[in-house]
Amino acid sequence: MAKNTKPIAGTELTTNGAALNVVNKLYLDTTDATDLDDVTTGKWAWLALDITQITPSANETSQSDADYAGNGFGSTEVTSKRYQLAVTGKRHIGDAAQDYVASKQFAIGNALHTRALWIDNGEAILAEVTLSNIVPTGGNANANQTFQVTIVFNGAPVAIDGKLTMSDRPDSDGTYTATVAPATTVITPSQN
Repeated sequence: MAKNTKPIAGTELTTNGAALNVVNKLYLDTTDATDLDDVTTGKWAWLALDITQITPSANETSQSDADYAGNGFGSTEVTSKRYQLAVTGKRHIGDAAQDYVASKQFAIGNALHTRALWIDNGEAILAEVTLSNIVPTGGNANANQTFQVTIVFNGAPVAIDGKLTMSDRPDSDGTYTATVAPATTVITPSQN
C-alpha cells in the first residue's frame, strides 16, 4: 500500500529542548532471541498501544567507603547496574506486544528472556532482557483491565552501529522489521 500523506506542519515531535516522552520507542523481539549482534533478525513488537507510562531506573548497586584521609567524609562508588523499564497501561487484546508479554504470564527461566530495543531520544539501545512482574489483567470491575511488565536488562546493552530504520507499517502479525545502514559511507579511490 502506498503512503501518500505527511504530518501537518507544526505537529512534528520536538527533538531538542524539553523532550516529550512520546519520542521514545520500546520494541520487544517476539522470536525470543537473545543475540545482540544483529538487530535485523528480530520480529519487533512495538509496546505502545494503551501504554501510559514507561519508567526507566538504573537499579544500582553501590559501595560506600570511608578512610582516615577523608577527614570524616566518605565516598560512594557505583559498582553495577541492573537497568530496567517499568511499563504500565491498559490491556489491549490483539496488540502484538501486549499479547506476547501476556503469553509469558506463567513462564519461568529462559522462557522469559528476549531482546528489547529501546530508542531513547533518538539513541537506539539493544539489550537482552528478562520479562518480569507480568500483570496482563486485573483492576476494578468497572474499569479497563490493567497491563504491567518490568523489562530487566541482563548485562550491558549495546548501541546500534549504523542508522537504524524500523518498517513504516507492521507485518501481518503486528511486528516490525529493523534495517541498519552504515553510519558513514566510505568512498574508495576507485569510486572517485
